[in-house]
Amino acid sequence: MKKLISIVIITLGLMVVVLSTGFAEVYSLRVSPGMELLAGVLSHTTWIERLGPDGEGNEYFRALNEFFLPYQDHEAVKIAQDLTDGGFVYDAPPAFIAHLGSLPELELAYEYSDYLVRRAGKRERLEKFRLALKELAKEANFLDFYAHWEPYLHELVTTSNVGFRPDVITDWLEEFFGWPAAEFHIILTPAMFPGGGYGATVTNLKGESIAYQITREYGRSTTKPEFPTGQNLEALTIHELGHSFVNPSLEAYPTEVKALRPLYNRVRQEMKDQAYPNVQIFFNEQVLRAVEVMAAYDLYDEQTVENTITYNEERGFYLMEFVVEQLKVYRANRAQYPTFRDFVPYLLDQLADYQKEHCSFWEMLIGIWPF
Repeated sequence: MKKLISIVIITLGLMVVVLSTGFAEVYSLRVSPGMELLAGVLSHTTWIERLGPDGEGNEYFRALNEFFLPYQDHEAVKIAQDLTDGGFVYDAPPAFIAHLGSLPELELAYEYSDYLVRRAGKRERLEKFRLALKELAKEANFLDFYAHWEPYLHELVTTSNVGFRPDVITDWLEEFFGWPAAEFHIILTPAMFPGGGYGATVTNLKGESIAYQITREYGRSTTKPEFPTGQNLEALTIHELGHSFVNPSLEAYPTEVKALRPLYNRVRQEMKDQAYPNVQIFFNEQVLRAVEVMAAYDLYDEQTVENTITYNEERGFYLMEFVVEQLKVYRANRAQYPTFRDFVPYLLDQLADYQKEHCSFWEMLIGIWPF
């Protein structure tokens, strides 16, 4: 599907808009003021001890951190610390911001997902945090700070867009999974670390998915923030935006996925060390990483395919080649499986058969009990 790409400057950010001839779609690559407000608050919590830069951080991060120094005792920081203490970390805070509108109103644009509410403990905590962030932004005149840095941040967006093919990647995702997302957003976060990214999904009033990729800064620079570019950014984009397709497809079958716990238990500690603490998250990641291999077959070369498999196997995703073979079955039988959702029951059956064949009696017995 051919797409028209245009670049326009919008207030407080750079947005790349993609118009499709087949359906309404928006693509953006930008820095988000709301996400930067969040990053500044989190920099004054213990979040930064676990997810801070290597050293003092880039020059923008240092300025943002210093800007919020007078507000260390603000209610927004206290709530952020309380949420962090309760495990509202990694993807959860950025996903929370993805549900909100723009500053200064920071309204609730999309109802909080069940996943977010579960991570926070209850919906009221999210609302208290939203209102406290709104008040902090007003008290601190945060948008004035952001406006001062906007040309600098604009340059980061422009640099990241060089050699990046968003239309190729989003077209591939939609063709492979069999349905479109309403919107795709890639948000650069120059004050979140260290490298990599988070995926987040928001559902609009029509029930359509809005896919977000939050791209973290590498965390090694003491001058300008550094982000992946070109093929590296494309690979990250396939993974993070792919979450919006893979996660809901697998999570529609919670009983069947939980029954695969013996396979997860083989790498349980290794997965927990990577913040993948349960069987559902493990299989979301395992399947998505196999999807990356399928994308490498189509978009890159054989060496990239091999590198992708090896990289993930070394990190404990030992089912890579098996799942890739199942995805080849899906690709070869699209008349039978028009969408990835249609294919998931077959995939889970194959994984269950693999488990029976490869797991011992004791592994199966232990797998009955949750950890």
